[in-house]
Amino acid sequence: MTSSDPILSNLQKVEPSIQNYKTLKHIIQGSAEGFIVDAMAKDSDEIKPYFVKYVDPKKYASKSWPDLRRTIHYTRTEVRFYNEILPLMRKNLPDGSDWEICPKVYLAEYDVSGLMEEEESTEAMSTTADPQYDENNTSALDGKYGVLVMDNAIIANKCFQKAPLRLQFGYKSVEALAKFHAAAFQREEILSMIANRLCRYGGSYHLKNRNPKELQHLVQAWEDFKTCVTPVLKNGELDDEKIQNLGQRLFDAAEYVANELSPSPGDPYATVVHGDYKAMNIMFRGNEDDFDGSKSLDEIPTPLLIDFASTGVGLGMSDLAMHIAQIALPEDLENNDLEEKLVSHYYTCFENALPEDMKSIYSKDEALRHHRLATIDYFRFILGRQWKGVTQEIFAKRNKDTNFAMVNRNIEAAVKFAERTSAYLTEIEAEMKVKCS
Repeated sequence: MTSSDPILSNLQKVEPSIQNYKTLKHIIQGSAEGFIVDAMAKDSDEIKPYFVKYVDPKKYASKSWPDLRRTIHYTRTEVRFYNEILPLMRKNLPDGSDWEICPKVYLAEYDVSGLMEEEESTEAMSTTADPQYDENNTSALDGKYGVLVMDNAIIANKCFQKAPLRLQFGYKSVEALAKFHAAAFQREEILSMIANRLCRYGGSYHLKNRNPKELQHLVQAWEDFKTCVTPVLKNGELDDEKIQNLGQRLFDAAEYVANELSPSPGDPYATVVHGDYKAMNIMFRGNEDDFDGSKSLDEIPTPLLIDFASTGVGLGMSDLAMHIAQIALPEDLENNDLEEKLVSHYYTCFENALPEDMKSIYSKDEALRHHRLATIDYFRFILGRQWKGVTQEIFAKRNKDTNFAMVNRNIEAAVKFAERTSAYLTEIEAEMKVKCS
């Protein structure tokens, strides 16, 4: 390794005596790379395990400017979360809590100067070309980066990852989510910082953060999905007229739904949202055997969370709706009422995590309404982003990758997601009709 190696140079910022490292696993994602490494110090046999997340914007130069800007914004958001927001949220955890929210972070920094200035709005830009960036000349990307160096939680915190999640795992994952949301719930000072420094509209799938083309081809994407799945359906699940027209209905309701899920920092129910709460962003603590029912949920430590690249202001149910779509097996939704159980457990954990003077502010009826809206919103994202031109072969390929949402891996899960969305949308359409009359 040489000093020009960005992984080594950043490890040395954490511990100057490190002279070498071994990459145990290299994880390539759409907007970042992850490296699980063992670092070795000079004149020492000690091995230090780290996880390094690195973003080299030049590797994503083939993206259009709106998509490249989103990649750059992700790394800026995550670095700022660890440096500026996490310490404030930890102060709001209940007295005596030993939950640290996330693994220990040793280094979080970025340089995206000339691409995205420090005071630039966190709101999504228009799709027009940015005057600072010429897509035909990528030299502006030279030397720009974002980096995180943190504990390898699998070793340091004795964590493990799991996907999909059955009931006991799901209970602990939503417990962590509820505690995360409670630490910033209706705290306008923190939420204003999050809006200004992280993301005004929290969530990787928020309509205002997406490429407008996803919404424009929503109706066609639904036709593509029906063409893909209808041959394998046995019970006419998509025959209902409302489900047949789901693409157009989603298009018509998209702006209303997104606006209902977009509180300002001082609005009722506003909180921090993780923004990408999938199974692989949860680090379970303990042993898998602890989840077999032999231990009570209270005996199992609260999981740690990772990947705050999409964190911003929103409603907590946006995270929960995404999470259920990400983790749930179709048989658990149908036979075990997993959705209802997880929503109920989340609400109980959320109430328990709030200070006494804030309990009962958020009624369960309002929470359930927000969950319905958020489920519709996440379906809109999946449909527009993932299902245009989808085939059975694409589903089969995605099923090999646990980083994909279950509704993107399993046709039966996708169909049940569509059925739930259509039912919830029927209720929201009635609400829209009353408000618009």
